[in-house]
Amino acid sequence: MKRAMPLIALAAGATLAASSLACGVCIEDKVAATYDYSIVMTAIAKHHVVVFGQIEGAVDMQAAAAKIAAAAPRVRGVDHGTIRTSVSPAAFSFALDPAAQAPAAALAEMQKRLRMQGVKLSILRVVTSESVPPAPKSSG
Repeated sequence: MKRAMPLIALAAGATLAASSLACGVCIEDKVAATYDYSIVMTAIAKHHVVVFGQIEGAVDMQAAAAKIAAAAPRVRGVDHGTIRTSVSPAAFSFALDPAAQAPAAALAEMQKRLRMQGVKLSILRVVTSESVPPAPKSSG
């Protein structure tokens, strides 16, 4: 049994390391789940921002995502047709006119409109024209 302990520990460590590589809870996974290249490029061209957020709480995420999709278009400054949601990982995104209101204010308004007990929305990342690298110039 003493000889088997190092092997068991090694196997357990390898399993934990492998499972943490794509756990679905890191920021990049949540952003990727709702990322839409055309929405980001259109928002940047209009000098708007794209807000990426997460949904937290011990609730039915399918219902939460549906309510977010319904509430977001009524939030001042949210660009029509840009809301994206994901159930797993629990995330959302939308394009926003920052002249209408700041991302944090838009999220607070969305949280109020959501009217769902136990759900907390928070911002993961805001993409602006400054955070997107310029497109490569053609050599033609």
